This record gives sequence, C-alpha cells and structure tokens, in this order.
Amino acid sequence: MDAMKSSSPTHKKKTNAFNTEPASTDTDVTYLTWLLKYPSALKSFEQIMDYAKGKRIALFLDYDGTLSPIVDNPDRAFMSDSMRAAVRNVAKVFPTAIISGRSLDKVYNFVGLTELYYAGSHGMDIMGPVRHSISDGHQDCIRSTDKQGKEVNLFQPASEFLPTIHEVFRSLVRCTQEIKGAEVENNKFCVSVHYRNVDEKHWKTIAQLVDDILKDYPRLRVTHGRKVLEVRPVIDWDKGKAVEFLLESLGLSNSDDVLSIYVGDDRTDEDAFKVLRDGKRGYGILVSSVPKESNAFYSLRDPSEVLEFLKSLVM
Repeated sequence: MDAMKSSSPTHKKKTNAFNTEPASTDTDVTYLTWLLKYPSALKSFEQIMDYAKGKRIALFLDYDGTLSPIVDNPDRAFMSDSMRAAVRNVAKVFPTAIISGRSLDKVYNFVGLTELYYAGSHGMDIMGPVRHSISDGHQDCIRSTDKQGKEVNLFQPASEFLPTIHEVFRSLVRCTQEIKGAEVENNKFCVSVHYRNVDEKHWKTIAQLVDDILKDYPRLRVTHGRKVLEVRPVIDWDKGKAVEFLLESLGLSNSDDVLSIYVGDDRTDEDAFKVLRDGKRGYGILVSSVPKESNAFYSLRDPSEVLEFLKSLVM
C-alpha cells in the first residue's frame, strides 16, 4: 500500500492540455530546491549540447507521461499533433526509439511513425534495425518485417511467458471486475492493473487481489508505476537492458563518440537512467512536476517541456 501511494503522488486539479499542476508557494520552494540536484534540461540545454559536440546522439523516449499526458482512460493517451511532428523531426536527425510499458502494437499505433524503433512491454518486445551480429547472437531474436514491409529484428526475451501472461490477465480481469474504476490491460509480455480511477479505500484490495493471484505464479513479479501495478516475468530484462540492446543493434554500443539521451517519467525508466549514468554513456532526463529521487541527470516538468526540448534538438 505504501508503494502504491509513493508511486502515485496526489496532485491538484489539472489546468491545461498537458496536465500541469498549479503549485502552492511551499511546493514551488520544494521543487526549486529539487531543481538544484536535477536541473532543467531546457535551462541546461547549451551545456548538454556543448558535451554533445563531436558526438552522435541516440534518443530514447518513454510514451505515457512523456510524449502524452497521463489520462484517466489509458486507451485515450493520445499524443498531440505538434508532439508527433517534433518526434518525427528528431528521428530524421538522430536514431530515435520509443521504450514503453505498453505492448509494442499499442505504442506503435499511438505514435504512428515509421521513422522510429519501438520497444514495448518495458523492453521485452523490441522492433529494431537488422544487424546480423545481433540476430545471430540472441536466441530470442527473429527476422521479421514491419507494417511497411521493411526488414526488422524482433527481440522477445520473455516469449516463453506468453501463455502465463494471458492466463493471469484473464484471472485479474475476473477478480477486479467488481471494483469500480479498476482496469486491467494486456500489454503482451506484462499485465497492467490501473487503479487511477479507483477510490483510494479500495487500493489495498486491488494490491491483495494481485498478490493472491501471483502466489500461484512464482516466475512473475509486481512492479509499481504511476497508479498502475505491473505484473511482469522474473527475468533479467528491463528498459535499461532494452537501451543497451538497441544501442548494440544500431552499432553504437562501444563508441566513445555516442551520447545517449533517455527521457521518461516512470519508475521503470530508472533502469535506463542508471545504465546511462553508470556507464557514462549519456543523460537521463526525468519528467516530473514533483520532487523525487532519480538516477537521471536532468529534469523536465511535463510533456509541454518535453516538446520544447525535442524542438530545440533540431533547431
């Protein structure tokens, strides 16, 4: 229950299309103090670009809460036309990938751009560029084609869990159907239990139901996102591993002249931030309007600032 609350900070009423929150004076002071540790990527943009001189930039983006606002109905988390245009423009200049907790098909349909690489299910379902060394070296990597007929590599390290995930999805739908506002989403290699629209007095019930079901599935685990419980396979794979895989696929993994930038808002993005920080490979940028500890170097307040940052990259 404490984990559910800590990953779901209470916000005041939203005031615009990008879901920014009006802040009290105390909140302003706290946030400004936090910015000393995680400076604004907009105000630090020249510093970031100075470091990027002579380097090739690789860009990684989360979807929900980063490119689109967090909304009550996860099926309506649409990105704006201006955001789509900005992502398309940066993808023309830098290799760009979306790494989301959504299923690969869902996030692809939301974004709708063929110029990108995609990783769904927290990186457990990757559509990346074809490199023979990659497909030959990973047993879970298969050659395929995308919707435009372009040859791609599909990497699915949790493929053996598909029957189990489907089984758990059905069980969770059944056991939560009486809880008003609860929504269970099948994201192919993980199951998301959304409680954003559930009365807080029922949060503990939802957590208990998930725990009870998973007692019969020791190879699955629960992680916490923004008002969502994520049921995932117990494998050594996360968004950080997905970043490493994509860099390798792009031929950028062992190069000193590469600067990776990862922009995300969720706990699951911390694995990617950590990979970049620990390996001195680039910068994580946390999207958050509330102070919280992170492995990121910089911050952006909300998707509107993400849009401004993306536009700045190609100006």
